[in-house]
Amino acid sequence: MPKRYILLSLLLALTFLLIGGPALEAHSDMPSGQYFTLLDENNNVIHQTGMQVHKGDEYISADNSHYKVIAIDGTTARCAYQGQEKMPALDFSTKKNAWILGGTRLAPVQANKKPTIAIYHTHSDESYVQGDGTESVNGKGGIYDIGQTLSERLQKLGFNVEYNRNNHNPHDVNAYSRSRKTAASLLKQQPDVILDVHRDAVPASQYQAEVAGKEVTKVKLVVGSQNPNMKTNLEFAKRIKSAMDNKAPGLSNGIFIGKGDFNQDLSPRSMLIEVGSHTNQKSDAEEGVAVFADTLPALLGVNTVSADNAPAAKPMTKESQGAGTTILIILVVVAAAAGGFYLLNRGGTSK
Repeated sequence: MPKRYILLSLLLALTFLLIGGPALEAHSDMPSGQYFTLLDENNNVIHQTGMQVHKGDEYISADNSHYKVIAIDGTTARCAYQGQEKMPALDFSTKKNAWILGGTRLAPVQANKKPTIAIYHTHSDESYVQGDGTESVNGKGGIYDIGQTLSERLQKLGFNVEYNRNNHNPHDVNAYSRSRKTAASLLKQQPDVILDVHRDAVPASQYQAEVAGKEVTKVKLVVGSQNPNMKTNLEFAKRIKSAMDNKAPGLSNGIFIGKGDFNQDLSPRSMLIEVGSHTNQKSDAEEGVAVFADTLPALLGVNTVSADNAPAAKPMTKESQGAGTTILIILVVVAAAAGGFYLLNRGGTSK
């Protein structure tokens, strides 16, 4: 094979790995009606999920117990206890008039700038049987009502919201490849947080809860273990959970760390959230996601609850550089591939 074709193949392969590779590793879901049950060493049920579970996956429960999957037996995942996960402390300082997270003051936002939260749905068909009449809608499912509730509540709290309603059906292994383009487009708005909103597919009891006297569904955070931002994504998830535990005890359904990427390589503050299950009342899921929204001002250091007032602060400005770095790398590789292709063709035409 001519050297120029070998070089071109290598350049295209590298581009594919950086741009399309991670999306192909996205977590797949169980067939309808099936789900995984996670058991501890004493055969106690610690969690259930409609996602495929693999050996090595991890789960941090609502009480911060950390488990690791050590064996798979059919739809049963056997887990070993790893100890109690240390969570960032979240306290309000009246002296500094700011939230203190992990002993570090949250960095101030730019003057007259409100934090921005971006929302989208990779699985556009997801719906709630009790509310939509079915668990899946070929067009835009009931999950869009959850996204709309989240968007409206965040705007009332004083955030800017970029809600992308693109449809990424069908619900298959390539859904994350399609939604990757949406996530990348949202990054152009420089969001402080980007949320991919889903619902789970397990018995209703896994998510049903009462928080502050309201019937709600719990919210689970999902982190992909196969991306270069995994450590910062997990730290961000732990901060979100700390804010939830502080502001709305009982709302969290823990953090699942599963094989896949979930497009979280695009941003260190990208998070997949599961708002209830298809078996829960959609109205409870709407209540749950609204309460979840109420916990985000504490996470981002926003001290106001009115859209008429500017927020006070936001955290982790250094981490936000990760998204720009990822995009820059992709652009450089694409440019290199294009340049290599041009030079090779130029050489061919000169003969």
